[in-house]
Amino acid sequence: MTNIAAILMKYLIGLVGITVVVVIHEIGHLLAARANGIEVEVFSFGLGPKLWGKRVKGTEFRLSLFPLGGYCRLKGSDDLSQALIHRQRSFTHTEEGSLFSVHPLKRAFTYLSGPIVNLLFSLLIFALLAALPHQVITTEARIATTNTYPLLFGQVISPSYEAGLRNGDLVTRLGNIQIEDWEQLEALLASSSDGAETFLILRNGEQLDIPVQAMQTSDSTFRFGLTPLQATRVGSVRPATPEAAAGLRSKDHIMFVDGNAVANHLDLHSHLIGKTDGITLTVLRDGEEHTISFTPAKDETGKPVFGFSLQSKTKQVDAQPFRLAQGWETTKRITRQIFAALASLVQQKEAEGRSEFTGMARSALMIGDITSLGFEQNKQSGVHALLYLMGIVSISLALANSIPLPAFDGGQILIALVEWLTKRQIRPKTYYVLQLVGIGCVLIMFLLLTLTDIRHFLLLRR
Repeated sequence: MTNIAAILMKYLIGLVGITVVVVIHEIGHLLAARANGIEVEVFSFGLGPKLWGKRVKGTEFRLSLFPLGGYCRLKGSDDLSQALIHRQRSFTHTEEGSLFSVHPLKRAFTYLSGPIVNLLFSLLIFALLAALPHQVITTEARIATTNTYPLLFGQVISPSYEAGLRNGDLVTRLGNIQIEDWEQLEALLASSSDGAETFLILRNGEQLDIPVQAMQTSDSTFRFGLTPLQATRVGSVRPATPEAAAGLRSKDHIMFVDGNAVANHLDLHSHLIGKTDGITLTVLRDGEEHTISFTPAKDETGKPVFGFSLQSKTKQVDAQPFRLAQGWETTKRITRQIFAALASLVQQKEAEGRSEFTGMARSALMIGDITSLGFEQNKQSGVHALLYLMGIVSISLALANSIPLPAFDGGQILIALVEWLTKRQIRPKTYYVLQLVGIGCVLIMFLLLTLTDIRHFLLLRR
């Protein structure tokens, strides 16, 4: 597959994912509107000119030219037009089934239903993914102490190093618990109640018991100063990358970087970090040494982007009972992360946080890119990645539409609630002006996000 074809395929995957999430959102509006006596004039799959349409129970279900989301048009535009033409101070003569003919709370619920359905969709996706059998990465519980790699972890103190643990130690037991892999060890250390743990390790064929007292952090957790070690065998090389063009292959064992020996992935990262000029790798392939020279691609900030990954083992996780609580926990966690990113954006704490917000073009490419990485492993991983990302997009769409601007669901909910609390209907002209302001805000936001995407694509050199 050519580079252009690969990029187009990623876009297609991402757009399909985003479109499904948007249509789910609009289905929420459709169902709630009908339940509240509001007629839905048009329900469109996609945007732009109509390609095909069929009327069912008063609603025209339409297939539009551009497969980018969709929309749900509620009855009420004629009422607004007539009220503006006759300069009415309220919607006094409304059609049956009009948005302005129902109680404000029914209107509020109709608009609230979109974000609610998105959150429910995310909850179901995450619960389903947790219940289905799937593969997860498993890493040998061979450790290194963070203080020995200052380029990667900074000048830090490692309580584990001070207690006697050393790079290359294999942890076989923590307290009375047998250790199967690093992921299990990491979870146990993260849940330590007092930071005091005894490690049974294997070093040069000898078993040693080493007690470690972790350092307590500001958020009342404990830091042991440990990280896993991995071999430097290449797992996959992405097509149409400088590494692929230079001849790097899967299963190559990286031994040297620019003449510097590397024994593990931390050594490799230490020698590659920040390098944007030419790089020479010496790899072992079928018992013979080969030299691979390339200049890495760069992201929009000028940092190097490497097109290969190291080989990792996976283990099969058996099917679990379907539990909505599991999906709810994941939904809550991702929602908190989105709010944290928003807080970082508003407070301008870090440029990286601001770069997380992108337009549809880059979002589609990112979804397609990550999904493609999953499919490079196997079909199961690709589908799992796509569904997981759709869950994240669904939460983001729910939160974005809850913004209290008139053109968003949140703004319409606010208007309806104000009418209900004050017992006074909004003036048609005021409603119209607010809609124009809202549309203007949407256009500005769309323009800013699009400019962000354009800047990314112009600076991105692959």
